[in-house]
Amino acid sequence: MDGPYRDLGAGFARLTGVEGARRGPSRIAHVEDALLELLRNARDAGARNVLVASTLTRRRFRTLTVIDDGSGIPAPYVSLVFEPGVTTRHLDPVLDPSDGPAPHGAGLSLYHIREAALQAEVLSPSKPTAIRATFDTRTLPERALQSGTRPSRSNLRAVLQTFSQSLQTDTPINAYYGPPARILATLLHNHIIQTNGGAPGIRTAAGAIGLDLSLRTVQRVIRGDVAQLQPVSLGSEVRALAGSRRARGDGGPVLALGDEERAGIADILGRAARAGYLEIEDLRFESRPGEISLRARVYEPEEEYE
Repeated sequence: MDGPYRDLGAGFARLTGVEGARRGPSRIAHVEDALLELLRNARDAGARNVLVASTLTRRRFRTLTVIDDGSGIPAPYVSLVFEPGVTTRHLDPVLDPSDGPAPHGAGLSLYHIREAALQAEVLSPSKPTAIRATFDTRTLPERALQSGTRPSRSNLRAVLQTFSQSLQTDTPINAYYGPPARILATLLHNHIIQTNGGAPGIRTAAGAIGLDLSLRTVQRVIRGDVAQLQPVSLGSEVRALAGSRRARGDGGPVLALGDEERAGIADILGRAARAGYLEIEDLRFESRPGEISLRARVYEPEEEYE
């Protein structure tokens, strides 16, 4: 191979010297930067579905597991992708609106991600491809509060949404973001992983791509107790169609709930939410003639449940 590249075979090359530094990716200063690079790699591999499982441990260690259905990494080259200067882009940097006005680097980002992470590894080279990286947010901070209920233009979810919305219309990507249980539910719904072997087999397959879940949680996913995710590119436009609201009762008895009854209902709802990797707060009760209503805020927590 001519120029600054040394051919490694199977479409891989090593870019060295000053050219390697010139074509390298931008500095990874935040966890969101690392996620964007992983998304770009999935795009370059021709992925049509990219799923990001996100967990926060001890309010400090962020683990991102990026799973995609792209062309994957040839097994003999898995150990090379985190080495400095290794790329598959050669002399043709990818042109895409999501990268801004200039072409995006030379595909050297995995080395930089490994340098910024506590640990980075390829868990599955293909069908699907899964790469996991864990970051210490005290040394590589996150730009914004990671909340699914508080809008942000710079957190991890927003990175996925902006990335998928900026892709060319002829190469769309369905991007999903959520906790491991909901990622598994989405993988099963989209037939990205096989369902043979029942719950134990699915748990083994999920663990092989970085979704470390208990057998009980996997069983809940199979039963449909854990909801699948919607693509983040749809953002706030995704809304469940509400059914017609019943008219308030014109008469009938009023059910009065005491503190003990309210606490019992709150406990039941809280346990059901946590089983689905959710939390509830601001639970309110309203009794009217002939009916009773409950209202609560449901959200995805930023702590890993085990």
